[in-house]
Formats: sequence, structure tokens, C-alpha cells
Amino acid sequence: MSHPFFVRRLLKRERKVIAKLRKNPPNVEVYRRAQAVHFSSQQLQVPQIARIVNHDRSVVSRWLHRFEDEGLSGLWPNKSTGRPPKADGEFQAALIEAVEQNPRDLGYKFTRWTAALLAEHLRCKIHVEVAGVTVSKTLRRLGYRYGQPKLDLKHRQDPKEVARAKRQKRSDLKKRKPATAPWHLSTVTKRNYISTPASAAAGLRVASV
Repeated sequence: MSHPFFVRRLLKRERKVIAKLRKNPPNVEVYRRAQAVHFSSQQLQVPQIARIVNHDRSVVSRWLHRFEDEGLSGLWPNKSTGRPPKADGEFQAALIEAVEQNPRDLGYKFTRWTAALLAEHLRCKIHVEVAGVTVSKTLRRLGYRYGQPKLDLKHRQDPKEVARAKRQKRSDLKKRKPATAPWHLSTVTKRNYISTPASAAAGLRVASV
């Protein structure tokens, strides 16, 4: 009697990626494979997983063994015949793997990814050249969101001073009186106006009597 097969214990990074793919899968096939690996790591047997993902046991077993051999890239279907798209399964797997890590852990001197840096990293890693916009679109499809990092100096602030400033601000807002309506001159209509020599020199117009 053969023993039930389970995937190896997942790394922390792999768990994060699989959770992301289960929540925002790029397609149904990747979703099913991520589900299968997740449930196998939870000690569900192949027949149970096959019922959950609605596939044959042999197919599920093949998915799990491929993950064992190839890691995260094994979650994507094999490339089809013909010219494959640049942002294929291998590209997406390598992109997710990079995004989930600090660039310094990969030997870079910077600490934050940009689309251009990710594109260059993938060019060196899997020899696929894509534009930064392709990286951005792929990340959005995979459920990732990123923006321009903001300078944060909270670690250099005195908590007591911050609390005091907030209390002072609230106090000032409570004491502030509502603004009064501005005073307007009433408008008086004059029928005829003439310029006197004195007023002309001063650039003024005065009403005739």
C-alpha cells in the first residue's frame, strides 16, 4: 500500500505567494494549482484535493510533483507551442518571487522595487526583456498595488511632543470662533457724473449736485 503524498513544508515566501495567487489568480489554471499545493501542505490527500478543485487525481498528483520539482514556477501551465508571450508563467512566477523579497536579500544596494528595477532584474534572471509598463500591468493583474514611497520621519519624533501638539491643535480648533460676514458698502446709483479739475488730477469721479 502506497503512502499518501504531500508537498514539502512551504517556505514563508512561498506561503505568501500562494496566498496571493489564491486571492487574485491570473487565471483559473493557476488558481487550481495554488489551491492544490495549499491543501496538500495542510495534509489533505490527493483524492480530497481532486474533489475540491474538480479534477482527476492523476492531474492533481502531477501538479503537486511539478511543484516539488520546480517550486513556484511549477504553478503555471507549461508553455504552449508557438511563440510564447513575454509575460508568461515563468515571468509571472519570477516577478512574484522578486516582489515578495527585499532587494537587499538578492544582493542589490537599494531597498525598494520600481517597475524599471524589476524589469532589469527579470532580464538578468530569466533573460526576458520587458518594459516597465508590462511589469506594472502584470502586478496589477496579480493583485499587487504599489506607489511612490513617502518619506517617513516618525522614528525621529518625540512621542510626547507629538501628543502635546495634537492636544494643542484640538484646543485651538475648539476655541476658534466662526468667521463673521464681511462688511459691504451699500451701492448707491448716481445718474450723472462729472469730473472736476481737482478730482481729475486725483483720478477720481464725483457725483454732480
